[in-house]
Amino acid sequence: MARVTIPSAGQYGVVSDSAPQELPPNAWTRAVNVRFRDGYAERFKGAANVFSAPTVAPYGLFPYATGATKLWVHAGAAQVFVDDGTTRTELTPGSPYTGTASDKWTGGTLGGVLVINNSVDVPQFWGGNVASDFAALTAWDSAWRCASIRPFKNYLVALDVTKSGTRYPHMVKWSHGADPGTIPATWDETDATKDAGEVDLAESSDLLVDQLALGDMNVIYKEQSMYAMRYIGQPFIWQFQRLPGDVGALARNCVANTPAGHVVLTAGDLVIHSGQGPKSLLTGRMRRWLFGQIDSTNFRRSFLAVNPPRNEVWVCFPQGGDSACTLALVWNWIDDSFGVRELPNVTCGAAGQITTTASSTWASDSEGWYVDGTSWNTDEYNALESRLILGGTGPSLQLQDTGVLYSGVAPNAVLERTGLTLDAPDMVKTIRSIVPRIDAATGTVLSIQVGASMDAETLPIWGGAVPYTVGTTRKADCFASGRFLSVRFSSSSEQVWRLKSYDLDVVQRGGY
Repeated sequence: MARVTIPSAGQYGVVSDSAPQELPPNAWTRAVNVRFRDGYAERFKGAANVFSAPTVAPYGLFPYATGATKLWVHAGAAQVFVDDGTTRTELTPGSPYTGTASDKWTGGTLGGVLVINNSVDVPQFWGGNVASDFAALTAWDSAWRCASIRPFKNYLVALDVTKSGTRYPHMVKWSHGADPGTIPATWDETDATKDAGEVDLAESSDLLVDQLALGDMNVIYKEQSMYAMRYIGQPFIWQFQRLPGDVGALARNCVANTPAGHVVLTAGDLVIHSGQGPKSLLTGRMRRWLFGQIDSTNFRRSFLAVNPPRNEVWVCFPQGGDSACTLALVWNWIDDSFGVRELPNVTCGAAGQITTTASSTWASDSEGWYVDGTSWNTDEYNALESRLILGGTGPSLQLQDTGVLYSGVAPNAVLERTGLTLDAPDMVKTIRSIVPRIDAATGTVLSIQVGASMDAETLPIWGGAVPYTVGTTRKADCFASGRFLSVRFSSSSEQVWRLKSYDLDVVQRGGY
């Protein structure tokens, strides 16, 4: 053998759980700040502060539209604010909220009214007028609390309800239907003239966690099970049916809705389903890696967020020892591939349209021509496109996939493959050079390293890093010899890049 082509660098993404020598040659065993899509392995773009810096760390983030105006509401432990792209307004009612970083906000928009809930205070509502504060949800008893509340059709549905200090962890409680622009008139389950009611889903002993609409049903998630809630009208109003699969949600906000179905972070897996049997997305790929990384104390602060322009679900979680989310396992539902993205102590996220005075004009762009990751004559803040925003302890609100820097700093990006056998696991092979095919601005510099080991169970010995300059360097001359070969691409500069494929110049030496 002399020249070996490793094609389609983005085909399989990163696969950390399987033995490296058993993987296809274009799968990767380690990735940091690299995603895989459209056949490429590419460095994640940057993130930029959107709106002005928050005064409190956000723990809940909600897009809200009123006419042509796109608003964003962010709620902290004690206060809540709204941004219209120009002005920030505090909407905290007379008494501050009493939540903590662990009291994750749930909610949504019901007929033009935003309802939010932190599980320790009375659920709140707001009609979109920045001159009015949030207020306690009317018709809801002030002595009641619930773990999760979300709109479904023209109803509000509450889970895990506490009444006057007595907790009903299996209770699903729903309101009477509300007209557009109003909130429900009653939650009284004893009023036969209204649709309000409640039921205990006590078939299984696990507790209620969260809920999310899926087509024409509301999927209710417990810790190890899930139920479909379907509207059937009077006299029962709703039909409840247990769905196949003994899986549930790890914590609130650990379910994401995608065109492929619900993606759910469970206690031990990441699954996808459309109301039928759930399918594991992690088994044989990233399951051991993910649950070996998540902090065992603060795991309930994990959450899922959708990044629509990139067809991605971000599984955001705190690594061991961290109290906020510092890493995201990113799944692309079109390419069915995983990447990994570092996070700056993130607490919440949501996707929606934005309106902001920020712009990406020539005059306002502070990034150098040779490193700028934006496209000519495009608007990074286009209000027509749904974008992912993440809130963090900074405090910060950051728009993802914009610019090239992470919180003002150039990230380290690593793409690594170990255990390459090139269909000859018993033969000693020598790498002499690498010819990568990289899309990047001229002058972009990557480091390329090769390594090798004689046994599958032995870690590779790496050679020195060789700089590769796009537009100047034709190949990277490097050396490693062994039965199992390794390749690493990395960068620490501002430039973004995409790797399509690469060639190895390899000489086969024999069995020893």
